[in-house]
Amino acid sequence: MATKTTDFLFGCKNLYSLGVHPFDFSKSDSDEYKAIIELGKEIIRDIGLQSFAEFIIEYQYRVGIWSSFITLEFGKPDQNEILQISGTKTILSACLEKIEQNEINELPSDIVENKNNWITKIKTCYNNGYK
Repeated sequence: MATKTTDFLFGCKNLYSLGVHPFDFSKSDSDEYKAIIELGKEIIRDIGLQSFAEFIIEYQYRVGIWSSFITLEFGKPDQNEILQISGTKTILSACLEKIEQNEINELPSDIVENKNNWITKIKTCYNNGYK
């Protein structure tokens, strides 16, 4: 399992170097983008959503943002499940908080718009009982 989690970290680093952001949906058909999503889903299946969501603490190479995006988009956590490493925040709120934070470098407006639209979609889905 350590290999897959290491691959995830290096995959995020590679995407960062290529300038691919999780909300750059114009690149979502690229092999690299698809690969990080599939790897994230595999890791969730292998070690569980709770353990995968712990990547939220990683700050470099957008690892925390990629993991938050994959957790909410594909892991579909129970909206009341507490993220164990936080002790008080739900997985949902911790991941949304990570995604909503400002990044070090300003993002292009189309990526910001995609991100904001996605946040609205996720919040709507969870408010409507989405699991």
